Amino acid sequence: MMATPKPPQLTSSAAIDTHKWRFGYGSNLGLKTLREKKQLSVKSYHVGTIKGYELYFMKGLNEYVEPAWAAIRPSPHAELHGSAFLIPNAEADGLDKQEGGYNVVDVAFTTYDGEVFNVGLYVPKKPFVEGVSSEATPSYRYLKLLKDGAREGGLAQHWLNMLDSVEHYTTPTHVRQKTLQLIEEFHSDETRKDELWSAEKLARHDGSDPENFPTCTSIKQYVVQIDKKAWIFQSWKGHNITRRNLSQFNGKSVDANDIRHDEPGYRPLPKLCDCSEGEREYLMQSLEGQLHRGAVIVAQLEPFLADQR
Repeated sequence: MMATPKPPQLTSSAAIDTHKWRFGYGSNLGLKTLREKKQLSVKSYHVGTIKGYELYFMKGLNEYVEPAWAAIRPSPHAELHGSAFLIPNAEADGLDKQEGGYNVVDVAFTTYDGEVFNVGLYVPKKPFVEGVSSEATPSYRYLKLLKDGAREGGLAQHWLNMLDSVEHYTTPTHVRQKTLQLIEEFHSDETRKDELWSAEKLARHDGSDPENFPTCTSIKQYVVQIDKKAWIFQSWKGHNITRRNLSQFNGKSVDANDIRHDEPGYRPLPKLCDCSEGEREYLMQSLEGQLHRGAVIVAQLEPFLADQR
């Protein structure tokens, strides 16, 4: 297998005026992810270390599907391994906005070859407090992203061994049993079980008129009404997110590969029988992440069911 070619090494003073250095230790670690998923125009890429910080995993967005994100905390004798990448100013500003839970701190970075220069390091805005802050377990998807990026970049073997030793989240038995119970209750409910929605009907429940059309999303064949107190991404509202979930799981750009119901290529929707075991589990966890936060299954999505045949 041919190795992924590295981008041109562009470090002139002119480049620094138009580009910014950022450091990746989590989802921004791998060059392939930066280019393909994050859609960034990486001009220079190095692997190396930053002194004085250690890696840990902080509580994530949804405890049932993405329970943890990579984070760092000060540690005087620690060394953080990762990648420094140079991207256009506008892209760096966009990435900073995307990483809204982190401050960008200017720190010294040392490449494995001994070159030293400053980079922008993403430091959690909420500092870790011993005995108060909690750590969490990352999802299989997220941890694999870190491990793949670390191997792609050629990080030190002891760092690879450390990442390999981290356990990933597995759905607890009682959580999965409750999920299956909620699904079974839907299929047994005479008022809900035969309800079929079109993609057009689902699209009306996009959050723009919640009084008349309560906010809904759809995962696999199920249409779920979101609890009024719960938050979900705007892109999920009124939309079947199965394709987005699969792109996320496989390290692809979710926005670049998403197709709305009124766009060419929407059909056929993904077939579950073509999904791997890991993909199907991620979809179930995504559904779980809504049902266990107050969402209710209100219907099945007719085009999704039709495309499974």
